[in-house]
Amino acid sequence: MSQSTERRTMIQEKRKLMEDKRMNMGMKSFCASFIGTNFRPSDDPRNSFSSMMRRHIADKQFVDASYEANDEEVFEPIYQTEFDDDRDLKLEPTFSKHRIPLQIRCLERYHNSKREYAQQFKREIKLLIDNQSTAENAWQFVRTMAYTSLWPPLHTRKELKMFEKDFCKLSPTEQRRFNKIMATDFS
Repeated sequence: MSQSTERRTMIQEKRKLMEDKRMNMGMKSFCASFIGTNFRPSDDPRNSFSSMMRRHIADKQFVDASYEANDEEVFEPIYQTEFDDDRDLKLEPTFSKHRIPLQIRCLERYHNSKREYAQQFKREIKLLIDNQSTAENAWQFVRTMAYTSLWPPLHTRKELKMFEKDFCKLSPTEQRRFNKIMATDFS
């Protein structure tokens, strides 16, 4: 086989492979724009079968005018199967031998541990609040934990940054007054 023929067949195989890939991915054929959406290139290397649809002139001598096409025989099997769905046993599924996959069990354990850890953290915070010496210390502690704790269910780092930047911001008048007081030397 010559090198050019070999290369041509290799290119045709690549095109066919790419066409199959496109069709499997739900894309249109690259020939769809001018032929139609359901076009698939033929595996046959010949271009057309139009010449095979006409009879040859020499076939007239073999045509039998008295020929009659008989209907096809219907195949009748010797043994007929009787379908009786009521005879089928209805077995309920049993889960006694079913094993839950390890990944699912680990995920469940992880969620349980996370929940228990959060409950333990809440208990410890409550005990810390209860063990404060005065009510003022207790509310200050609660306020501090509410705004500065990095515990994920309470606040994220982003929310804490926003709080630091915007929540305690002074108005322009207050900021001018603060700057004036800080600039004054009282000694």
